[in-house]
Amino acid sequence: MTAVDPADALEASDPRQDGGVRGAAARHPVGLVWIGVVLFSLGPVLVAGSGLSGPTFSFWRLWMGVVVLGMATVVHRRLTGATFTKVGVRWAIAAGVAFAAHQVAFMTAVKQTSVVDVTLMNTVAPIVVGLLAVPLFGERPGVRFRAWSALAMVGAASVVIAGSAGPEGDPWGMALAALNVVFFAFYFVGTKLARPHIDTTPFLWAVIVTAAISVGVYVLATGEAVTPVAGSDLVRCLAVAILPGALGHFSVTWSLRWVPANVPPVIMLAIPAISGVLAWIVLAQAITWGQLAAGAVTLGGVLGAVRSPSASAVSADESLTFAEES
Repeated sequence: MTAVDPADALEASDPRQDGGVRGAAARHPVGLVWIGVVLFSLGPVLVAGSGLSGPTFSFWRLWMGVVVLGMATVVHRRLTGATFTKVGVRWAIAAGVAFAAHQVAFMTAVKQTSVVDVTLMNTVAPIVVGLLAVPLFGERPGVRFRAWSALAMVGAASVVIAGSAGPEGDPWGMALAALNVVFFAFYFVGTKLARPHIDTTPFLWAVIVTAAISVGVYVLATGEAVTPVAGSDLVRCLAVAILPGALGHFSVTWSLRWVPANVPPVIMLAIPAISGVLAWIVLAQAITWGQLAAGAVTLGGVLGAVRSPSASAVSADESLTFAEES
């Protein structure tokens, strides 16, 4: 791929005017976010049956993602001839560093405290993204969106509490859990800022390469053993790399050209509820009436927020600098 100056790039036609799947996806981008969220929900189910530690699983999943998205980027380049700018590459690298920091903070926080604490802290992600979206994108959600989002956050927290013995509350672990949320927010807004400058597939490849190298350095620094790995665990790592890692992130990232930054984090609040149902179906894990009730509250809040007038608004800058993926 060859970097070009933005002034020399040809402006592409708006894909929302196209027919077929691509045009339908561009006209209904929130639907793509939902697809991504369902794919993200598969992650915990796939990880649950693994015997690997968090850092080791992340190491293999990221490097497999480098290969998967690397091949996709080569195919994308040959089919579209799409180019990118230095600005796009810089944003991709920055987003990759933020994503790696989010992964490491998440994994370390889980070891220091509990999955419950970290998941509860993740429910505040929409607030952090919303605060960043005001100065960066001029997004100011309406009262209805904020109210329904708050309901969804309460429901998501209740899902986690209903399926656990309660938070552990280790101070250092909770601090890392908070940093995990902040770094995720940086990754998310960085992704939206990158979209006018680089296509989705090469962007995700640059992000995953940066994240894989960063986590690799972390593994070396901490002495975490990444071998031996059972074949069944490698299959799970590959499944995570392809499903939530490649397809899930592609769906959400592609949609960010038209979806306000506030919307996807709110929809992601449904992940614990969806993962719980999938774990019940696939792994026969128990699910309580409390979890079902909390999940219903979460989904109700998410649907209410998505259907509010604020959620249908698009980013003020809709110019398309580069050709999008077919």
